[in-house]
Order: sequence, then structure tokens, then C-alpha cells
Amino acid sequence: MTARTRVAGWGRLPDGSVVTWTVAEGQRGRRWREVVAHDTATRHALLLETDPDGRFSHLELARADGLWTFHPEPDGTLHGNHVAAGASAVRHVAGWPFAPDDALIIDGSPISAAAIAWRRRAAMREGAVEQVAAIVIGADGALERPSGIRIERLSRTHWRVGEGSPFEVDEAGLPLLDDGASWPLELD
Repeated sequence: MTARTRVAGWGRLPDGSVVTWTVAEGQRGRRWREVVAHDTATRHALLLETDPDGRFSHLELARADGLWTFHPEPDGTLHGNHVAAGASAVRHVAGWPFAPDDALIIDGSPISAAAIAWRRRAAMREGAVEQVAAIVIGADGALERPSGIRIERLSRTHWRVGEGSPFEVDEAGLPLLDDGASWPLELD
């Protein structure tokens, strides 16, 4: 039996934001967490869960624009909501098409990008490009369903999702960030 991944880490994004993250793998899949902060302001806090096959299974995202929750249903649809302050405080998503291989992308989230790369690592050789259906939560709060997002495996460890900058993950699918470090979550 392969040891389960249980790692914590941190690093910097090109804009100087600090990312603190954990990945804990268990019987039901992986639980990916991150908090992204710039100066003294938190940009977002994320909980992203993937099933044992690496498919997206649950999202909780907290940002200044509100709270986001999403999960796919067995019938191939996405459900969830965005709760924000204001007159139209809840925006529901119910029944949006979402197949098992579709991607959920959170703009500005290295953990969501790493989860996408980890899911596709065995099927995509170096230099391969795929177009996949996706749901994108934009940094501006926009929720989009583009017909296809380009996923590229640039090298063994370098990837690009959509129009974003290339990023690097290690063999376990963990993000390799500037000035970063990682360590086991478990105590010996």
C-alpha cells in the first residue's frame, strides 16, 4: 500500500502574495486547503476536496465577496451557492452540467491548479494539451462556464491551466512555490 500524502507548505506567488497550504489524503480522497494573503489582507481561504480518482467533489471558498460552496451530483450536474452581503444575498447554482472530468478553477488559487494537474498527471504526457469543460470562479466574483479550458503539461512538473501563468507541482501533485518549503503533517 502506498503511503498517503499528508503535507503542509507555503510559498509566494509572483505578485508577492503568501500561500499557506495543506494536502491530506485519506480513504475518501484528498482534502486540499489554502489561504492566500497579500500584505495583511487575506484574499481567500479554500477547502477543495477530490475523490480517490482525483475528481472534484466539494468546494468551500471564503473571500471578501462572500462564501462559495459547490459539489457535483451523481446525475452529472453541479450544485451550490454564493452567499454575499446585499439585497440579492444568495446566488444559487443548480443543475449546471458538470461531468466527472470537468474542472473547477478558482482564479488566483495555486491549490486548485495543482489539483487539476494531479488529476491528469497519469493521462497527459509531457507536451500534451487537453481542452476540458470547466466552471471558473473569477477573482472579480464572476462565475463562468466556458466551453473549454486549455490544460497543458509543459514538462514533467510544469503545467498551465487556461490563460494563467505556468506553475510547478512535484510528483505527488503538491505546489512548488517561490521561496517555498513543505513538511509532513504527521509527527514521528
